Amino acid sequence: MRLVLIILATLVFIVVQWGPVLYVARRQWLRGDPYSFRQLRFMMPAQLLATVSLAFTADLLGMRNPAALFAGAAIVVSAAGAGALALYYRIKRRK
Repeated sequence: MRLVLIILATLVFIVVQWGPVLYVARRQWLRGDPYSFRQLRFMMPAQLLATVSLAFTADLLGMRNPAALFAGAAIVVSAAGAGALALYYRIKRRK
């Protein structure tokens, strides 16, 4: 049962972390940009590293409730990544 909960938590983390970025890239692909998924090879590992580093930093600083801080960091980094990717495509479209 414990293994099932770990797998479920990992899947939820991945969906929360990379779902918005994949959504933005898919929207650009549907608009006719054949290279829209190219930026994800940089964005996805960067998001993962940022979330894990924020969680470890919070743990090293001795903040309470590290699970909530990890979830909050995942949500914030995910939103920032999706916003950065959308801004990149908006600037690219104007050129």
